Amino acid sequence: MSLTDIERDRSETVHDLCDPAVVRELFSMAGTEILFRVVQVARQVMKADKARDMDDALARHLARALMGENPQFRSVPGWSGMPCALSIAAVEPEMFARIKDAEEHADLSNPRFVMVAATSAFTRKVCELISTEVQKPTATQQSVQAAIDDLAGRFALAALPAKA
Repeated sequence: MSLTDIERDRSETVHDLCDPAVVRELFSMAGTEILFRVVQVARQVMKADKARDMDDALARHLARALMGENPQFRSVPGWSGMPCALSIAAVEPEMFARIKDAEEHADLSNPRFVMVAATSAFTRKVCELISTEVQKPTATQQSVQAAIDDLAGRFALAALPAKA
């Protein structure tokens, strides 16, 4: 099998959004990506505005994946969309409300708007969490990553449909 074949196979893989491991990995990878950017900003390798823009793009990417709009992810009939978005928004309702209230044309009947606001609540909560964790006297890279993984787990659980 050639490298091209391997790449094609990888790009054709469809991940099931009913699989807890898939959903958890989505949030975990996003959290780690945000941590990387926070470190880049702290080292002055990246501007804070660019990191914020990238976090916003990440939230939109997460939203597309969770809604099944990304062809690499299989949606969950009856769940992907508004039910999933509302469940994710409920994990951090105060952060979700701040994001929603900041939008001039917030359309709470639009599943995409609700999902992007909910995933934005995740990305912003990760940034907030990192800021809080690194100020602890006992903070280590592992403790910060563990806190991010815990938050990712809470959001991933909310993104999964209830077992029938």
